[in-house]
Amino acid sequence: MDWAKAKSILIVALLITNITLFGFNFYNHNLTKDSSRSKNFANETIELLAEKGIKVNSYIPRSENKLPTLRVEFENYNPDELNSKFFESLGNVENPSTDFSKVNYATKLITIMNNRRMRYEDSSMTEEYNLTKISEAQDIATDFLLEHGFDTRDMEITHTEKSDNQYIINFSKIHDGIVLERSYTNFVIDNRGVISMDRLWLNVTDISQSEVHLMPAAKALLTLLDDNDYYNKTVKNIDECYYFDPEEQGYVEDITKAERGRAIPAWRIQFTDGENIEIDNY
Repeated sequence: MDWAKAKSILIVALLITNITLFGFNFYNHNLTKDSSRSKNFANETIELLAEKGIKVNSYIPRSENKLPTLRVEFENYNPDELNSKFFESLGNVENPSTDFSKVNYATKLITIMNNRRMRYEDSSMTEEYNLTKISEAQDIATDFLLEHGFDTRDMEITHTEKSDNQYIINFSKIHDGIVLERSYTNFVIDNRGVISMDRLWLNVTDISQSEVHLMPAAKALLTLLDDNDYYNKTVKNIDECYYFDPEEQGYVEDITKAERGRAIPAWRIQFTDGENIEIDNY
């Protein structure tokens, strides 16, 4: 037997087999690949949304995203502690019911609902500033937080707006660079300073070892077609987030009555009017 010739034939046969297997695997990969992550699908999504007046002024992520779930709990507030923090304990503390407290001091009022949601209001008519741009209002909000002992390292401004002579500055909770909804600290500011601060804040207590794969971002956008409340709006951003809203998710009637739970990965769609919606896999 001519072993050299036989060896050559064997090598050629193995080469053909490998090419065939590679071709089969490549075909199978493209057959099972999710087309909803493609650029064409994203463009088609934009066209479908446009038919309902929904504009997309944002990049649509096409990568496969996965995140862990988070164990979270709401930050609690004690009226006596807030009295000390805001008014050097000079305010008048009242507890009309087990789920409602308030602290009065001069023109200022703090109300606390279910120990978890706090609202600060100031009815003073004295003007202390001459605000001309939104960055000045942002500085006032940040200084107010620091002055009253709030940690700003896990906070990020996610929406600003000027309405008449007032500035709206909204902060969101950030975990590892990703927004955690629904957790917020919202300000209304004008030349008098901070007119109101509304705060409902979440803290992360544990992170799961497993991860959840998010649906393609374009598919999440398509869900806007199911609700005409979003028609004729403009999407300014879509990015991944963590989402915990037991009221919206049907677990409780009032979000402030929840104490803790699990935040799940979702897509966060922001509109130019300040509204946002979270779309998860469930």
